Amino acid sequence: MKRLWGISLLLGMLVLACGHAIVLAEENSSPISASGKTASAETFVVEKATRTATLTAFTRARNSMTLVSEVSARVSKVPLDVGDVIGKKGVFAYLDATFIKLDLARNRADQQRLKSDVTFYGKERKRYEDLVKQKTAAQSTLDSYTRDYATAKHQLRALQVEERSLLEQLSRHTLKGPAGWKVIERSIEPGEWVNVGDKVAELGRYDVLLVPFALSSGEYRALKSLGREVTLRLPDLGKTVMAHVERVSPGFDPETRKINVDLQIDSGELEFRGGIRTELTLHLPDPGGSVLVPESALVKAYEEHFLVTPAGKRVRVVLLGSGGEGVKRVTSPQVRPGDVFLKQPSGNSS
Repeated sequence: MKRLWGISLLLGMLVLACGHAIVLAEENSSPISASGKTASAETFVVEKATRTATLTAFTRARNSMTLVSEVSARVSKVPLDVGDVIGKKGVFAYLDATFIKLDLARNRADQQRLKSDVTFYGKERKRYEDLVKQKTAAQSTLDSYTRDYATAKHQLRALQVEERSLLEQLSRHTLKGPAGWKVIERSIEPGEWVNVGDKVAELGRYDVLLVPFALSSGEYRALKSLGREVTLRLPDLGKTVMAHVERVSPGFDPETRKINVDLQIDSGELEFRGGIRTELTLHLPDPGGSVLVPESALVKAYEEHFLVTPAGKRVRVVLLGSGGEGVKRVTSPQVRPGDVFLKQPSGNSS
């Protein structure tokens, strides 16, 4: 009886040992998917999901200015029209300067007379200085010529200052703007009378273009992440051009909650003018906090989807939709960008 009990005990121990060996073998073997294929131990890193925002703006002049008249006069000639480029001399129009030229001629004639008086009184003063030294002339006569000489010189200087003033007024009868700028608006015609401060033209600089955008804080951060140069699409022309951030307003519009940013286009195969529609594409973080995962990483069970950690733990996620070819967009409070999961876990039926 004791012998039979010993044999039973020995058989039981052998059965336990075999069972333990089978469990170890199962733990060390690769997991088998529902399709019967061995799952890969390859992992992936969760990435942020983004949304694409396309912003539209229109080109405008790099700078613009209003040209006004600084004198009152009649318009004699306007050689430029709307769309024309101002030449190297900067001339836009001419005002009638007949009276200024007459005043200038009178001034110069008076200067010639005074120069003759200065020469005469100077010689007489010098001659009487010698005569007074020889005591052959009165000191009062020398004083008189000295006074006349000084008066003539002062009058000549006053006329010279007046001449410079007349020349400046004459130059302002030629209405000028920056060379290379274009005429946006022309407000005068020949024969028309203009007064001081009247608008005569609107000018713009079009050798470079500005594209104004109003961006939210998130859009501005996305723009900065693109670097110094960004690509703008011109949908009406079927082209793209390179631009860079020219200026950023330090102000903030409390109503729109936007930041004003100007992009500048320096070159490109296009006509440089205002009103060209441009599109700026920015990739922004998904506001719902969704992430991107490979489609092969999703395990479906009981109408729910899971990701599997390298340790074999399942994490439930909500499938939102496609995030591109072979990529799905999901969300879960337990899944964050940078987390690591199995790329093709066991139980994936795909």
